[in-house]
Amino acid sequence: MNYLICRTRRYYFNRRVPRPVKPFDSRKSIRIALKTDCRRTALKLAIEYNNQLEDYWQSLIKTGNKHSETSYKMLVERARLLGFPYYHSPVVSSLPLEQFMTRLFHVEKQDCNKSHVEAVLGEMAPPQIMLDDAINRFFGFAKDKTINKSSNQVRKWRNPRIKAMNNLIRCIGNKPINDLTREDMLRFRDWWLARMEKEGLVSASANRDLIHSKTIITTVAENLKINIDLTHIFKKLTFSLDDSKKRLPFDSSHIISTLLNPDNLKGLNEQARWALYAFAETGAGLSELTGLLPEDIHLDCEIPYINIVPRSKKALKTKFRARTIPLVGYALDAFKACPNGFTNYADRPDSLSSLLASFLREHKLFPSDQHSVYSLRHSFQDRLLSVDTPDRIQADLMGHKFQRPSYGDGATLAHKLEWMKKIQLKPL
Repeated sequence: MNYLICRTRRYYFNRRVPRPVKPFDSRKSIRIALKTDCRRTALKLAIEYNNQLEDYWQSLIKTGNKHSETSYKMLVERARLLGFPYYHSPVVSSLPLEQFMTRLFHVEKQDCNKSHVEAVLGEMAPPQIMLDDAINRFFGFAKDKTINKSSNQVRKWRNPRIKAMNNLIRCIGNKPINDLTREDMLRFRDWWLARMEKEGLVSASANRDLIHSKTIITTVAENLKINIDLTHIFKKLTFSLDDSKKRLPFDSSHIISTLLNPDNLKGLNEQARWALYAFAETGAGLSELTGLLPEDIHLDCEIPYINIVPRSKKALKTKFRARTIPLVGYALDAFKACPNGFTNYADRPDSLSSLLASFLREHKLFPSDQHSVYSLRHSFQDRLLSVDTPDRIQADLMGHKFQRPSYGDGATLAHKLEWMKKIQLKPL
């Protein structure tokens, strides 16, 4: 068998790890780009790589060692300490004569031991990580990103990244990240451009895929010390078009007369209805409201309030989202009706959001297609602006970063309450 495959007119050596070798080499298969479109040349290279691979497997079996990417990473680091970028031996032999001789002279002059010779002359081939495997490697390297997220938050964090890599593979094929080129990523960009023109998609969707794929491939390459020109490959790929459909805020009169009108909300279950009232009056997102526990809801005090805090396995969107919000108007009514929180939707904000969006759109309670349930948060911000609320109090109520140096604990509940009363939706 010649173990050759052809993808987009380029040849690859591709061989599954035989079952008897599995205890020593846990990889599913080995794929190496032969960097040629000539079958005769590819066949010669494949025979050479296969012989090297057979020898490598025999050495593992004889010594009882196991294939390890750590060994490769150590070689790369050793070469760096000796003053050389690490290249596999076929690349070393094709270097300009001056660079090649510099490596040889170094080995002879320093009377290097075997491990140094292997590092300078490139004894070990870099690990071949396929694009469909890169996403799983990335999740392993990026565990710190999900350490305090709930299972639902982890799912929402993972899915866009999986989608990005699936789209990249759909466009350029499943290939080793070692062989990724600038042309591949430009092709992916053009693929998205064609979709934007044909399907009316916005550039934000394309940019998310481009950014996620860059982050995944860069993280894997850097952690495994795979030497590819990441800066060149991913340079200036994202779109700078201003074509996103911005969510419009609701007019306060529309919120009061239409969106929160009890007659218009008949058929909506009680907790969903109260959550909508609380969202409109506090500006707190549905994920924040459904994440509240009974101990976060304070009703038996001089100024009733809710306390939005991060918890283990329940991270907030940003560190600035931790805050206290006084309860006034419809929000106070909502939490008096649901003193333990919106338990039917505990940590299920997506379910609540889908239900509210479907109900409000079906009953034609949105004034336009550019309005959504989340527009209530924009409306809350606009109401704060309309009464000239100080920047610090706006930031504290919205859960935004305060742009100027801040000192102390921020606005007190009494200060916040003063401004909350000025923008209260429920008639006094």
